[in-house]
Amino acid sequence: MLFNLGLLTSLLAITSITASPLTSHAPSSSALERRNNDITHLGAVGKTLSGGTKFGDLVFVSGQVPLVNGTIVPGGIKNETALCIQRVGEILQEAGTDWSRVLKVTVLLQDINDLAEMNEVYSAMIPDPKPARAAFEVGNLPVTGISVEIEGESTR
Repeated sequence: MLFNLGLLTSLLAITSITASPLTSHAPSSSALERRNNDITHLGAVGKTLSGGTKFGDLVFVSGQVPLVNGTIVPGGIKNETALCIQRVGEILQEAGTDWSRVLKVTVLLQDINDLAEMNEVYSAMIPDPKPARAAFEVGNLPVTGISVEIEGESTR
């Protein structure tokens, strides 16, 4: 235990010597203004997020949930997945791209036991070759009662 503590102390000392202050890497106010002007907000822009953002050739689609006029689409995980994929596609189209250019997808599931049914719809709707993907069970999704949320990152 003493060796580990000594090693940790040494690493902290080295880090503090070699680390540069955060402010030295902070962009100037003109750089921030220019960067913000280069960002396009996509889809519905609400109080907490945009449907997506575009910066140069990169497109980031926020997590899409299966709601129609504030109500969960009926039919369970398959219909919810289809609607989320459709909504991601709409944001991609607004950005001037489509599912064939998606680099990474993240799928959040309320119950990992829904993975097989979600995969059936995902496999049918997403063109080959499929993008990189991660799927997770999460404790709670942002809307009570939904089963899935899907987000993506793409290029144009």
